[in-house]
Amino acid sequence: MRVRVLAFVAALSLLPAVSGCQVGPAPPGPVEIRSGPPPWDAPRDAVSYMDKAGFERLPLDFRGQSPYQVKLSVTVTGTAVQIPAGIGVDRVRAEQAAIHTHATDGLVYVEARTKAERPTLKQFFELWGVRYDGKCLGDACSGLTVRVNGQPAAWDTKLIRESTIQVAAER
Repeated sequence: MRVRVLAFVAALSLLPAVSGCQVGPAPPGPVEIRSGPPPWDAPRDAVSYMDKAGFERLPLDFRGQSPYQVKLSVTVTGTAVQIPAGIGVDRVRAEQAAIHTHATDGLVYVEARTKAERPTLKQFFELWGVRYDGKCLGDACSGLTVRVNGQPAAWDTKLIRESTIQVAAER
């Protein structure tokens, strides 16, 4: 009887390996940069996007040395694009990027490890998984403009403390 019990326990311990069950979250999926029209959701598997954008994976409760916010608005052919909550946040793995969103209010939170670290607008769109290359925003590839506090700025401008950034493109 004891041999049967030991054999049964041994067989049960092999079940996860044989059945392909996995402990913990699944490996992250591939990055997919969307080049179609909005709306664009926040990527569900954010860690892949953090890696692509060059960000360290930080714990969800991380607060940088000098956190700040940037107000971002995006329009395509005159229509406002909603910036979703959860960009740069991976709740499954409890990790976040140094820049991320909490709500759909256009506030981008910058919580970098050092005061010298200055993430860019290009990195934000990589986290979002939206094509943004200086000519195109998604499928809008005409008249891309960026303004910081009302002044023209480079397409890959740095996210400046307490600034208002407007990105617009036409189809």
